[in-house]
Amino acid sequence: MQLSLLLGTGVLIAALGFSMRNDRTDLSRSQALATGLSDTDKTAAIDPAPDLARDATAPVPAPPIADGHYVLVVEGDRNGLNVSFARKKAARWGGVPKGFASNWTVLIRDAAGQELANVPLDVGAFATDARSLGQPVRVQGCVIVDSKIGMLLNVPAFATAASYAFSRTENDGVVVPLGTMTGDSIRDLAGGGR
Repeated sequence: MQLSLLLGTGVLIAALGFSMRNDRTDLSRSQALATGLSDTDKTAAIDPAPDLARDATAPVPAPPIADGHYVLVVEGDRNGLNVSFARKKAARWGGVPKGFASNWTVLIRDAAGQELANVPLDVGAFATDARSLGQPVRVQGCVIVDSKIGMLLNVPAFATAASYAFSRTENDGVVVPLGTMTGDSIRDLAGGGR
């Protein structure tokens, strides 16, 4: 019995709220017609603008779509990275391997500064600590560890890419910029016929 009272009360409150909203709209319509407003003003009063609070969820823009991918040759060391070669491939970018994360990244942005992609770099095969910089190559069995970085990197190819910014994040959260290349530079390298 108490459940039916609660349900009945809820229905009554909803009906009153709906009725009051309709009464307010009818009142604004009758006021607009009675005050001699222009036809444009009457239309605005009769068909009021949608309630902004109700429509607060604006559509989210679609993420940019890559046109294939670039294979980049990235060279440098812990103090700076640069792209020395690029090749454009028609196949779509495969994405970041599942579960892979790195504090070394390349952030791709468009001309408005919007992030198009943030791709982690796998520098695990290189000596990237400060003590190793400039030191001779270490040979551990058949593995060679060098502080000079030379690697292939796959990134999505966005026609609207304006910059490729390399950085690493230190353990204390400080972001160290390692170099930036323009989107035009990457496109020129990729279109150079090499």
